[in-house]
Amino acid sequence: MRIERIRIKNYASLRDGDWIFPLGPVLITFQDLSRQKLFRDLLLTLFYDQKESKLLGQGPDSLIEVWMSGESARYNIRVEYLQQENELKRYSKILDETGQTVCLPENMTLGEFLFNAQLQAFLQGGIVEWPERDHQDELISRLSNLSQGGDERLSLRKMRASLAGAQKRVKEQRESMELIKAEYDDLRVEWETIHRQQEDERLLQIEIKNLQEKEAILIESIAATTNIQMRIELLRQNPDYRELRQLQDEIKQLEDRRQCLEAELKAISCASSTDQIIETFREECMEWACIQKEAESLADEVQLRSKLIDETQNLLLTSGYQRFKEDEDLQLKRIREERNVAQDKLNNLILIKQELEKLKITASQENTLFTDLAIMSDVTEADISRIAKKEKKLELWRRSKVFCTLDRLLWKRLGMKRYDEILSTHLLDYYQGYLVSDYQEFTNKLKKFHNQQKRFQIVQRQIEKLQEKVNQESKLLKIVNSRNEILKQAFTAVNVANFSEWLLGWADYQQKKKQLSLELNQMNLAVEKKLIKEKNLEEYSERMIENLKNWGIPTTDREEVLEAVFKVARQLQERDEVKMEIAFLSERFKRRLGDRDMEKISDILEPLAELERENLLSSEERQMELTSWDKRRVEMRQEIENLNQRLQGKRRKITSLSVLEKNIELRKSQWTGYEELRHALEDAQTLLELSWQEWQTKYEKTLSEEKQWIFDHSFSSVPFKMEGESAAKRNYFSYRMAVAQLALTPNTEIPLLFSVEKITNEDPNFWEDVIRYLYNLSFSRQVVISTTDSNQVEKLSSKGWHSLCFGA
Repeated sequence: MRIERIRIKNYASLRDGDWIFPLGPVLITFQDLSRQKLFRDLLLTLFYDQKESKLLGQGPDSLIEVWMSGESARYNIRVEYLQQENELKRYSKILDETGQTVCLPENMTLGEFLFNAQLQAFLQGGIVEWPERDHQDELISRLSNLSQGGDERLSLRKMRASLAGAQKRVKEQRESMELIKAEYDDLRVEWETIHRQQEDERLLQIEIKNLQEKEAILIESIAATTNIQMRIELLRQNPDYRELRQLQDEIKQLEDRRQCLEAELKAISCASSTDQIIETFREECMEWACIQKEAESLADEVQLRSKLIDETQNLLLTSGYQRFKEDEDLQLKRIREERNVAQDKLNNLILIKQELEKLKITASQENTLFTDLAIMSDVTEADISRIAKKEKKLELWRRSKVFCTLDRLLWKRLGMKRYDEILSTHLLDYYQGYLVSDYQEFTNKLKKFHNQQKRFQIVQRQIEKLQEKVNQESKLLKIVNSRNEILKQAFTAVNVANFSEWLLGWADYQQKKKQLSLELNQMNLAVEKKLIKEKNLEEYSERMIENLKNWGIPTTDREEVLEAVFKVARQLQERDEVKMEIAFLSERFKRRLGDRDMEKISDILEPLAELERENLLSSEERQMELTSWDKRRVEMRQEIENLNQRLQGKRRKITSLSVLEKNIELRKSQWTGYEELRHALEDAQTLLELSWQEWQTKYEKTLSEEKQWIFDHSFSSVPFKMEGESAAKRNYFSYRMAVAQLALTPNTEIPLLFSVEKITNEDPNFWEDVIRYLYNLSFSRQVVISTTDSNQVEKLSSKGWHSLCFGA
């Protein structure tokens, strides 16, 4: 990747211009050293965002535009500095050869994108600055640094000396730091002791406060319990207090009712004629009022019973039980029993089925044994008798000496077979037909056959009996399902879950039916009485109307006057009844109260509900509880006093924790700083040695070989014996260019900026060789020489270098 063109506008002290970099080596001249360094910083800022803080001094509307090209791509980089809100802001844009904007990945610089190289590689391989002081000592120092570590500004010897000196100074402070560490430990122990003491005091104070709160609660509980005990004792001394209070409440209610009646009477009986009529017919009015009261009472009773009857009828109609017969409970009980019996049988069938399966297996086994002996089934009783006779006859023949002698004579004289042999052969043939060898085995097998036959028949009969029971399963299922369906319909009709709930509802239904019948009878009696009383009232009313004629009251007003008279009469009667009730209850109250003060007793005993709850606890239990509480209170008081004494004993004049903490923090920072510095120096020395060893292993040989190659191919006109500053310059240049070459990866193309302030004439052969080497290097990468020596323009132009002037 090479620089094709640079355009600058209003950028610091560099003059505005548009410079095109031709192919081949390029010489750039600057007016002074500061502008030469400014150009280098411009490249670092452009490609790696370096030196930004120093380059923000340019004026507004500054512009830097650079064109770069490579083997397969071409880019235009545009950087503007615009004035916004009293500060300069930088805006960058990268365009490819098609004019499309190129977006760099996050945290990637332009140099990393273009050159595939980090900043360090660019500084080592893209920028080579010839030392301003190129005397022998300076060059030898740089050569030493390059040969030991590859960085001319980093001296391994100086770093080792600095680290050794720092470590020496740190060791000299060891004794004083240990004293500080001891002071820190002592202060820490003192702080922990004081902190622990303060924590103990705080815990003691918390414990004292908790005990005081518990003591206050106990004192309050003791006082409350003592008060309750006194109130309960007073309640026991006045066992009739509840009755007295009830009487008092009844008297108060009656007194309130009497006052209401008095007020109503004053409001109604304004006309004097009404009072006169009532006084004249007082007995008749009182009798009418009594009848009216009885009639109203009967009317209320009829209304109440009618309402109750309607509610009961509605409950009966909505209960769902009205659809059932009178003996429905008995029928359902019978159905339920049938269902349960059938279900029990079904449940038992599970065990019967299991037993049946076992019997079938046993029958199969017995049948197998029976089949093995089935050949004996052809043997009849006659066969058994005949074979037994033959066996007996054979036995007798063999035992008889006469028969034996006869058999031997017949066998010897006539060659006939012996009889016992004939008989034995016949029997043996018979036995072999039944797979036996002799009579004993025959009889045993026959006996075993009969026994097996009996066992098989027994098992078969058991299977048949169990199978008969199992065959009833479908019938039992029908019974269970049908009975369950009946019960389910009955339960659904009344919305219950089971038979017990149904029976409860049935009993309630029957009870309501009886109650309804009784209520109907009672209501009919009340209606008859009510009609009689209403008839009596009509007769009294007619009689009173006749009596009112003599008082000169107009016919149109008689009904109204009569109503007023009767109303006053009812109220007078009720008032008199209330007065009598008040007098009766008051007398009863005074007689029960005696010389006791009801108000004082009420103040102590109320609220009574609380005392009734507390009275459930016996006096002995309450006294034991009080004794326990009092004992606990005394113990708490003693504990509080002991804790206060301990607290006073712990309190003493102590150093402030904040002062201690400051001293501790000071000693800690001194010690930790010392330790961190010591470890850091040790780590730095270890890291330095490891890094140097690693560099020596990886790069020393390669760098030395590369340096030697550059030396051999750059300086052809080397004197036979080269010493001093001339040798130092050539070795330094070779090493520096070797570092510049090795710092780059093989596929990286970074332009080389070789900066030199002045090219002296002290060793012209050296600079001729350097310029020739850089010229030859320009065939593989872009090479730019940056200098303030304008005298070199003509010399280098004649050797194929293109000159550009960035001066003012």
